[in-house]
Amino acid sequence: MEKEEFINRLTSDLKFTASVSQDLTARPTALRETLRDPRVAKKIVEDPVFFAALMCNDAWLVDAPDHRRLLRDMHPRQVAVCGRGWGKSLVFSRKNLWFIYTKPKIESLIISSTQRQSMIMFDYCYFTILSNPLMRQMIQRPGTTRTVIRLKPPLGGKLVALPCSPDKLRGFHPDWVFCDEASIVPSEMITSEIMMMLTKPGSGLVMSGTPKAFDHVFRKAFLDRKRFSVHHYASYTSPLVSKEQLAEWRENMLREEWMREVEAIWVEIAQSFFPMDLIVSCVDPELGNPDSPNRYIEDLERVSPNQLKGAYYAGLDLGKQVDYSCLAVVERTDAGRLRLVYKHQFPLGTPYPDVIGHVARANQVFKFQKLVVDKTGIGDAVVDEMQYINIPNVEGVFLTEPVKEDILNHLKFVMEKKQLGILGDDAQLIAQLNEQQYEYLKPKTAQERIHLKFWHPQGRQDFYIERLKDFLPKAIRIYQKTSDRDLEALLQKTEKWIG
Repeated sequence: MEKEEFINRLTSDLKFTASVSQDLTARPTALRETLRDPRVAKKIVEDPVFFAALMCNDAWLVDAPDHRRLLRDMHPRQVAVCGRGWGKSLVFSRKNLWFIYTKPKIESLIISSTQRQSMIMFDYCYFTILSNPLMRQMIQRPGTTRTVIRLKPPLGGKLVALPCSPDKLRGFHPDWVFCDEASIVPSEMITSEIMMMLTKPGSGLVMSGTPKAFDHVFRKAFLDRKRFSVHHYASYTSPLVSKEQLAEWRENMLREEWMREVEAIWVEIAQSFFPMDLIVSCVDPELGNPDSPNRYIEDLERVSPNQLKGAYYAGLDLGKQVDYSCLAVVERTDAGRLRLVYKHQFPLGTPYPDVIGHVARANQVFKFQKLVVDKTGIGDAVVDEMQYINIPNVEGVFLTEPVKEDILNHLKFVMEKKQLGILGDDAQLIAQLNEQQYEYLKPKTAQERIHLKFWHPQGRQDFYIERLKDFLPKAIRIYQKTSDRDLEALLQKTEKWIG
């Protein structure tokens, strides 16, 4: 093919561009020569879709009109509400690369509830650069790290992945901010920290995610079509989600979960005891900041001494064959807040001696003030064994329905008081909390107290909630000093159990 025909087809036919991009990427000299053509250079600066197809080998964009529309949107205020797996993080990674590789001295930030979450979009960028020799040659070293991409002059752009921790956000004045999974970033962080960073003329904010909390700036922006460019896509509209995957989700998801996670619709699970707004209000940004001494603990063997400041309480649920065994640990801070700092789910069928060994190691690290073991169904054997090997402060409890009712009321009250902190990207815990359902039981007399019955959907598990139910009342009752009469009234409900 003659060069003139090749350039014409390259710049006018996206399908042709996608078909030759991989071969050009593997030949940096040929790609560099192609980019020197004024028509190609003009097209790549003007069209991020052309950039993605040519430089990132994104042939799938040919059959993805919604993704192309989102990628080309340059409105300074954007909202993308997308179903699970739709490809929003992938699309915005391409937009970030297009910014820093075609615009001089652009600073773009990827911000999410945790460093781990922001790294998803960042890694799409990072590994795409590594797979393209020409793009890789433009990286500045030193200066590029696993959370920062910096380009050589004259472009000199920078892309940074950050958690939504105030300490990490200070000092930036970016051209663009991409707030990924914005629905689990605290609203006040977006309005008082992130939006306040956008001081440059023409700076842009993009919020993306699946729906969760109702009373949240993400949903308010979604409804504000005068100020925001709004995109709304269900999972099944994306070529990146297979029919097999959709069928599996359809089989396993609750109706409300399907609507929220797949159709990207704001919906609350019927009779949910812990509404999504309440759960999201408990997200603690510091838990997701890997540089904070208050960060979440992923590995017992990598705990630094400056992380261990408060008093620690643990709850253990024993499952084995059908249900998972699970250990969860909360920290009570000097300010009286409770933070879920560690949890471990054991594989199905884990023998109890292995569980006990892990708990013993956790006790060596945290020095539990109290370890509460749910012995419903297993009796005293495991509790006795822990006491025999001198794990201190072990208490076995039977979680009867009345006890569960009172303890869940405690947990909800603690959350409403904003005294509980959880990790923002802990999707499993968030789902289990939201799925906890309840109903009122008919009293035997008009004077009898109305009781609640709790359950979770058939086939779903709530072992993390069980652990929170185990030890939160004990932690509050013994170590939290408060004059709040409502809290005292709640605590008295389980006075006999907690002793």
